[in-house]
Amino acid sequence: MGMLDILLGKKQSPVKPRNSRSAPNSTQFVSSQASSNASSPHNVRKDLLKLVLRETLTRNGIPQVWVAADMLRTTSPKREQGIHMRFVVRVWEPRLMAHGPALEKEFLQRLLLLDPQAANWLMGFSWQFALPDNHVPGPMPHPGSWTAPREAAAPLMAPETKPGDIIEGPVVIPRPAEDVRADLERLLAARDDDMKRHAQGGDNFAATRPATL
Repeated sequence: MGMLDILLGKKQSPVKPRNSRSAPNSTQFVSSQASSNASSPHNVRKDLLKLVLRETLTRNGIPQVWVAADMLRTTSPKREQGIHMRFVVRVWEPRLMAHGPALEKEFLQRLLLLDPQAANWLMGFSWQFALPDNHVPGPMPHPGSWTAPREAAAPLMAPETKPGDIIEGPVVIPRPAEDVRADLERLLAARDDDMKRHAQGGDNFAATRPATL
């Protein structure tokens, strides 16, 4: 309002606040900050998620320094305020990615045992890589390897050994097909001969009679 408007006694029209809400169906993620009230439902849920993650990693033998957790506060017009769980990978281990879905499933099962209402406020999972700066990733594979069919597992071959080496564990040494076929023919011939002897009464064992005293 200018000075002229003040002298003339004009009133300033109220300024309407801007609508800061986004699309009505979108879910917003907000960085979760620790509030002053440690007993608030949000802080209790955060502590519960950390506890479940620690127990899940310990029971599966995964070092706790490998995976951390970030909790993001979520707001959605269709659901109550909740938390989005983000697993932060700090140490590169390919098996973590291979068994990531199983880890999420076990994590959720343990969480529901402690809080059956967690399905109402846990909004989902995500993964983030926070690897050390000196980590050197391997090269990407050939583009066609992603969709190529997996080759059938080859039979276990005897490893090359040197004098004095010890072969540990069972080793399957494949035999030529001719040797296997010859063994089978010998077994069948022996069975046929045995059946002919029994049919002709050529049993070598006579009937058993009680001995006289």
